[in-house]
Amino acid sequence: MHLLVTAIVAALLGTISLKGLHFFNLISWHPVSFLKKYEWFEWTAFERWAVLFLILVVCVYVITLLAQFFFKAPPFLFSLILGLVVALILEWLILDLPIEFSSLKKLSIPFIIVVLTIMRFIVETAQYKKLYIFR
Repeated sequence: MHLLVTAIVAALLGTISLKGLHFFNLISWHPVSFLKKYEWFEWTAFERWAVLFLILVVCVYVITLLAQFFFKAPPFLFSLILGLVVALILEWLILDLPIEFSSLKKLSIPFIIVVLTIMRFIVETAQYKKLYIFR
C-alpha cells in the first residue's frame, strides 16, 4: 500500500511538472503526443493526461520496487545515476536525436532536473520504507 501511495504521488508530481514544462515552452515536445498514434480513440486533453498519469504510476511503482533491492547503495548516487540515464534516454528517444556529442545541446535541462528530483524522491522513499518500516 505504501508503494502505491508513493507511485501515485510521484506520478502526480511528474504529470504536473511535464504540464508546466510544456506550458512554459521549456521542452520542445508535447508530453502526450504519443497518443496521436492511436487514432481509433478520440482522446480529449484530460484523457490524454490521465493516460500519461496511469503510465507514470505503473513505471514509478516498478522503479520503487527495484529501488528497494539496492538499499546498500547510497540513495543520492543511485538516484543521480538512474535519473540521468532515464532522462537522457527518454529525451533521446522522444527527440529522435543522432548519437553524437553535439546532440547534448538539444536536451532540455529543466526536464532532466525534474526527472532527477522525482527519481530522488522515489529512491529515498523506497529505501526508507525498506530499512525502517520492514525491519
